[in-house]
Amino acid sequence: MTDALEIRPARIADLPQLLTLEAVCFSGDRLSRRSFTHFIKPGPHELLVLTENGQLNGYALNLYRAGTNLGRLYSLAVLPQARGKGYGGRLLQAAERSVQSRHGVFMRLEVNVANQRAIELYQRHGYKIIGRIARYYEDGGDALRMERRMHRNISAQNVAKPFYEQTTDFTCGPASLMMAMKTLQPDYQMSRREELRIWREATTIFMAAGHGGCSPHGLALSAWHRGLNVTLYINQTEAPFLDGVRDKKKKSVIQIVHDDFLSEIKTTGIKLKVQQLTPTGVDRILQRGHPIIALISTWRLNRDKAPHWVYVTASDEQFVYINDPDINDDPHLTQTDHIHVPIEKSIFREMARFGQKRLRCLIEITGLRGQPEGGLRT
Repeated sequence: MTDALEIRPARIADLPQLLTLEAVCFSGDRLSRRSFTHFIKPGPHELLVLTENGQLNGYALNLYRAGTNLGRLYSLAVLPQARGKGYGGRLLQAAERSVQSRHGVFMRLEVNVANQRAIELYQRHGYKIIGRIARYYEDGGDALRMERRMHRNISAQNVAKPFYEQTTDFTCGPASLMMAMKTLQPDYQMSRREELRIWREATTIFMAAGHGGCSPHGLALSAWHRGLNVTLYINQTEAPFLDGVRDKKKKSVIQIVHDDFLSEIKTTGIKLKVQQLTPTGVDRILQRGHPIIALISTWRLNRDKAPHWVYVTASDEQFVYINDPDINDDPHLTQTDHIHVPIEKSIFREMARFGQKRLRCLIEITGLRGQPEGGLRT
C-alpha cells in the first residue's frame, strides 16, 4: 500500500463523495445521506473508506449485532473507474480485520445472485454460500447468503437449522418451540396458525403491559402435547414474571394460570427440575446436543429489559449459538443477523436470566416419544 493509498474510518467530510459513489455503483437499495451520517457516528458498525490521493474510490460497511460475536458486511462498493486494482479485496480484508478485532466468529454478507464479479471475490476470500433469499432486493432479485468463519478455535459447525420469524411482539416462545420441533420433525409445518395456537396454550394471559408472554410451564406442555419428551429446568417455584406485574387482579390471573399448568404437568411425563442453574449446570445441558429453548433478557441485545425466548442451535467450548425469532425494527438488520448467532458463553449466562429474582429456565427437548433419545448438534 503506497502513501497515497489509505483505508481509514469514514468522516463527515466524506459524505459528498460517498453519496456520489453510491449513486454510480447502485441503481437501487441505496444508502441515504441520513444512513451514511448514522454509520459515520460511533455505534455497532464501522464504515471504512479507501482513498487515493484524496479521491474516495470505495467503501466497506460492517454491522455488528450488540451482545453477539457476529459481523456482517452490509455493503462494499468501488468506483467503476477504480476497479481492477484489487481495491475490493483490500476493503474486504480491512473489514474482516475489524470483525476479528471484535472477536467475531463469523463474517456474513448478502450478495445479488446476478453479481458474479462480487460472488467470485467473496469465494476467493473463503466465503461459502449458506442460503438464498428470494426477492431480497428492490428490483425483486434474489440474494445469496454467504459466510466466512473468522474464529479458528471453535468446534460447532453452522449446520442449517429451521428459522421462523415471530409475527407478533409476544410469540417468541411459540416461534422458538416450532424451530425446535422442525429440527426433530422435518415434515412439521411451521405456520402462523400454529404459532398463535401454541401462544393460546402457553400464555400467562397478562404481563406488565399488553399481551402476556409464554410461561415456561405452558411451553413445556405445548411441546409434550405435540409428542415430544420434555425436561423443564427452572430455578424458582413461584409463578414466573409476577415480580414485573403490579396490578393485583393481573397477578391473581397469572397465578391461577400457573397453578393450572402445574396441575396438568403432574398428569404428563414432563420432567420438572426445580434447581439452581449454575454456569456448569447450564453447560452440561447445552453439551448434550438436544434442542433447547432458553429464556433470556434482551438487555444486552437492545437495551430493553424484556423476557424473550430463543432457540439454541449449537454450543461449543466458547460460544452458544441461537436462532432469535424477533427481527426488530432496525431497517439494516435481516434474518442473517438472527440465524445461528454466536454469543460468548459468559455473556449468554448473563443473558439467560430475567427480572429482579433472576429467573432462569431452559426447556430441553430430548426427542420424540417412542423414539430413542439422542443429541443433534455437532
